Amino acid sequence: MVDDLLAMANDEIASLIPSNFFVDGSAVSGKKVSEAASLDQETLYKAVLKALGDEDAKIRGGGQGIALHMEAQFIMSKIHHYLDTDGDGEQDADRADRTAASMALVIGGVANRLGDVEVAKSTVNRIAALLACPSLDVQTACAVGISRAIKVLPAEQGTETLNHYLSGLGTEDAATVAFGIAGVVKGVTSKALCSHGVLDRLEEAVNDKKDAKKRETALRTYQALSLVLKNIFEPYAGNVLPQIIAKLGDKVAQVKAAAEDAFKDFTSLLSNYSLYAVMPIVGRALGDSASTSWQARVFCLNFVESKVVAARRQVTSISQSIVPSVIESLSDTKAEVQTAAKSALTTIGNELITSPEMKAMVDPIVSAIISPGDMTNPCVEKLMDVTFMNPIDRPCLALMVPVLRRGLTEKRNEDKRRALLVVGNMCGLVIDGKELIPYVPAIMPDLVACVKDSSPEMRHYGATALAAFLKGMAAAHLEQRFENLAEELQKLQKEIVSTDNSVKTAAERKLQELIDLASDQATKTHHTEEEVKADLERLKLEEEEKQRQEIEAAEAAKQMEIEEESRAEVSEYALRQKAIQEEEKRKEEEKKELEKQAREDAKKQAEADKLRAFKKFQEEQKAAMLKHQRAKKKK
Repeated sequence: MVDDLLAMANDEIASLIPSNFFVDGSAVSGKKVSEAASLDQETLYKAVLKALGDEDAKIRGGGQGIALHMEAQFIMSKIHHYLDTDGDGEQDADRADRTAASMALVIGGVANRLGDVEVAKSTVNRIAALLACPSLDVQTACAVGISRAIKVLPAEQGTETLNHYLSGLGTEDAATVAFGIAGVVKGVTSKALCSHGVLDRLEEAVNDKKDAKKRETALRTYQALSLVLKNIFEPYAGNVLPQIIAKLGDKVAQVKAAAEDAFKDFTSLLSNYSLYAVMPIVGRALGDSASTSWQARVFCLNFVESKVVAARRQVTSISQSIVPSVIESLSDTKAEVQTAAKSALTTIGNELITSPEMKAMVDPIVSAIISPGDMTNPCVEKLMDVTFMNPIDRPCLALMVPVLRRGLTEKRNEDKRRALLVVGNMCGLVIDGKELIPYVPAIMPDLVACVKDSSPEMRHYGATALAAFLKGMAAAHLEQRFENLAEELQKLQKEIVSTDNSVKTAAERKLQELIDLASDQATKTHHTEEEVKADLERLKLEEEEKQRQEIEAAEAAKQMEIEEESRAEVSEYALRQKAIQEEEKRKEEEKKELEKQAREDAKKQAEADKLRAFKKFQEEQKAAMLKHQRAKKKK
């Protein structure tokens, strides 16, 4: 029954046990606790001890829940004995570590339940002694146990304990200091990170170029804070993560290893929503190859790739800011960085692009980005053959634009023409114009250069693509303003190469005005109600003027139509009369034909009747002659 009791884990105990007594959210039911209380303490402890080291986390949680409600002095003495004897003869090292971790949580919870300052203080010291254990799980559990006991101590004693651990940076065991700080901070509340200067002390230690031990301990502390505080530590990513990244290439092996562990644990515990703040940090690190070691760049690229699958929606939203950094890493001098970048870029394409037709283009696009000299034109040719049926999304743009930009700078006009056609098709399928705005600095100069090309054909295709790009950026309520943009650009592309300098200058000025107008309206970060109202009012006036001109043109056309109708009425009347006469003639002929047919039918009928009468007469004559012959024979 005890084994069954310890295997139970649910939330029913919430009404009986304060939440701060729970261990990782696990507890046993109130009914089972009361059953356990009626058992012999020694018998119960044996079962609890077995549960505390079990591989199943639920069973361990159940054992911890029951242990928390055993008689305090009894369970504390048993746990102290177990710890003092290094497991009381336990041969299984893994079970011993799990048991020790559970006991750290239990005695911290019991000290919290008792509320005795002296007991809590001795418990903190007792748990701290376990921090020397090399097991990360034990160290993490110890920090949580310390946090439970530290809540009982007066605020000044909690601060004193925290300062004691901070003073050990670089002088004491790294794990003891790191998880000790994490446990006290969790117990005192995370505000201590700033109010007690913890982060400032850690940053100072991380940047200590002379003391490798300090750097290692500070990095281990960041790791411990991540494991113990979990998402509570996320808001400090902007300050902490750059420090960790900077030490991933440290020349001292222990520091480098500590940075790697801190990076892995810190990033693995981040929530998906924190990526909006974290990814730009990673992107800046990838872009700053002078300050970021190649090892750090590999870690950053692997992190990006891992989050593409784990946080697809968030990475999609920020793909425009991170993909360029990944692409830049493809040309890194280190083969390891190039390999990681290629893998990340391929994963981004395969996982984030939703358009079915563009998924098939991921490999050609990635190849074109990796080998622009050889693969750009083949990729653009394949894009030309794609029948776009679905919208172009943000990750797709992030991958396509570098290829198209390269295509627009090719020497052969045919290559540039293909790229321009793809740009025009692409812009027409971008649902939200804001998606194009980040690419204005990258692609706009190349489009303008095509509009100014010496070849009339290139100018034509360039004007069409530029019009599509500018119109694609427009806010929804301003799209109407750009209806005639293509027509205006087509006119300008003829004048922009005029031999007359005044005409050429005027055309260039007009071209820039159109670009500025479109860009200004499209790149507004926000459209206030007043701006939208003014835009719509202006568009309304333009539309009214356009409608007035259309009405006047329609009235003139209608007048001409009336005159045409008047001239045609006479001939139309004559045609109608002629048609009537022809119809009457046709009916008369039909009538005569019917009468003739009737006479012929009557004549045929009379002849048939006459033939039947003659046949009848013949039959009667024949019958009479037979009758006469019979009568003559009788005589």
